[in-house]
Amino acid sequence: MTRIFLLILLFLPGKICAENVADPGDYAIAGTIKTLAKIFVQTMGLEKFKARQIKALSKMKEAKFQKRYTEIYNVLKDLPPELLTHYGITEHMTKQEAIKEIRHIDKSDLVEIIDKIPDQVIVKHVKSYLQQKAYQLKDKTFLQQIDSLWKKFIQKA
Repeated sequence: MTRIFLLILLFLPGKICAENVADPGDYAIAGTIKTLAKIFVQTMGLEKFKARQIKALSKMKEAKFQKRYTEIYNVLKDLPPELLTHYGITEHMTKQEAIKEIRHIDKSDLVEIIDKIPDQVIVKHVKSYLQQKAYQLKDKTFLQQIDSLWKKFIQKA
């Protein structure tokens, strides 16, 4: 865990000087998310992950895939057009096209994608997520909120 925070501190100063982000807090958000994403990519078992995703997609009916992909595309559409084109991401991608793209992606591709995501896009989605969570938690007491967050953390660990 200490290594992760040290890596964040190494990468973050460069992001604090990034362009096109209005609020200094936004620099920290975008830089931290990108750094954590890169650390995750470098430490994950990509081939096993890809195999699980391809297996799940292969079993999925096309209608269910299209429904889920529509939700995913609503996030992806904010990426730079050249990135979408390079990785074959289209609004109406089929299940087979998605499987093909997943098979070909490697860790260097994922790091390149992370680097090319505009900071504004990350900040927009993080703030949206936080607003959604705040709305869900507004009727809970502080102790209930902590308990809820702790349970989610334990489930993912």
